[in-house]
Amino acid sequence: MVAVSFVHQKGGTGKSTLAISSAVALAQAGNRVLLLDADYQGTSSEWGNRFGHRFQVATRSQVQPILHSEMPELRKAYEWIVIDSPPTLSEMTESVVRASDTVIIPVRPALPDIWALPWLVAIIRKLGQREKVAVPRVVFNQYAGEDLAPLREQISAWNLPVHPHTIPVDLAFPAVFSGRPLPGPLAEHVLRLIDPGQC
Repeated sequence: MVAVSFVHQKGGTGKSTLAISSAVALAQAGNRVLLLDADYQGTSSEWGNRFGHRFQVATRSQVQPILHSEMPELRKAYEWIVIDSPPTLSEMTESVVRASDTVIIPVRPALPDIWALPWLVAIIRKLGQREKVAVPRVVFNQYAGEDLAPLREQISAWNLPVHPHTIPVDLAFPAVFSGRPLPGPLAEHVLRLIDPGQC
């Protein structure tokens, strides 16, 4: 069982879109999937209430910072657990990181998303001094051909790994919020993103 989370304290980076798309892609591939919504805004939960049954994706809201303590029991029932985290730095963020085997930090190819990273990384590294936690990896999301070199340089200054795959801008991603399946090429993008061998 693999628990993968999408974490960033900045809103608008695509956490919910990637979490839902990952859950759909995994379910389309025949996996038993739980989509855990740790975001008080409830986007993933609402999607699950409306469309989760269509893709056989179980969904659950979890906005108390006890996710890490509940994970051993949840791991027994699912092959994959996908976690949509809140746009905050909080106890909930720490609980999500502690519960995860893979931590992905989505950023748009824009400096404001990059500037917000040091505080999140500091929290994850502080946790890592107390217990074993996954090393986070940045992924460029909503990529439309921008020059990523200066952004990669900024990220590398913090010794933060960048995922080898970028996630393109594509209207099929927002369409998943209408209950549509994820087209094959985009499903492949997402599956490569969360592949433990790539993270």
